[in-house]
Amino acid sequence: MGDDRIPAAAATGFQEGAEAYEASRPSYPAAALACIVGRAGLGPGRTVLDLAAGTGKLTRLLVPSGAEVVAVEPVAAMRAELKAATAGVEALDGTAEAIPLPDASVDAVTVAQAFHWFDPVPALAEIARVLRPGGTLLVVQNERVLEVDWVRRFGDLLDTGRGRPYDVYYEADWAARAVADGGGAFTFGGRFECRWEQPCDAELLVARAASVSVVASLPDHEREQVLERVRQLAATDPELVGRPSFPFPYTTRVAWAHRV
Repeated sequence: MGDDRIPAAAATGFQEGAEAYEASRPSYPAAALACIVGRAGLGPGRTVLDLAAGTGKLTRLLVPSGAEVVAVEPVAAMRAELKAATAGVEALDGTAEAIPLPDASVDAVTVAQAFHWFDPVPALAEIARVLRPGGTLLVVQNERVLEVDWVRRFGDLLDTGRGRPYDVYYEADWAARAVADGGGAFTFGGRFECRWEQPCDAELLVARAASVSVVASLPDHEREQVLERVRQLAATDPELVGRPSFPFPYTTRVAWAHRV
């Protein structure tokens, strides 16, 4: 099932892969969360929009800040996972290019693992519209550490020949992008990064592959071929074979810009 408001791979892939996404995708490390909360000044009396929130991996971490948290997510299956995992958070159907909130209604907007799906100029115009003056846009990305050989090979196995939209965000300068494409609405804030590891095993690695939009949207037999290649990686790679668990290394990057 597709959604003509968003790219086909996202609409179909995330609808089909929402359960695998929730089960396998990493959360965000404490240092990155502290950066987000501090830079956005989140706390009681403040409102934060988690835009393109997915299953709420970041959404649920924002709640303890005491700020009012609103999530916007266009894919129904992802939104259902978010609601199940994140009690008390309003989860709205909407896109970055058409945010269902009033003007100047939030103090911060977070975008985690999603900015590469946006049409940047209209999305930044909408983000600027809902942000109060002086508010903060924070773009958060978990990036696989490709210098580790098996991690690089894992990424290569996900290439279905239909494009890899996630490649564009590796080391992208999202804060500078907000300034460049934001029509004068944003000033540069800063950047933060930290490296950490997600505990993983062979089953979780396969689920991680299944959660990728371009894999989840494949016909069943093609998707199973990709997942079988990942099973073989876990069963044969010298760094993984025979290990009941292993660390999956990530670098989390946070970039922020301020609403003029």
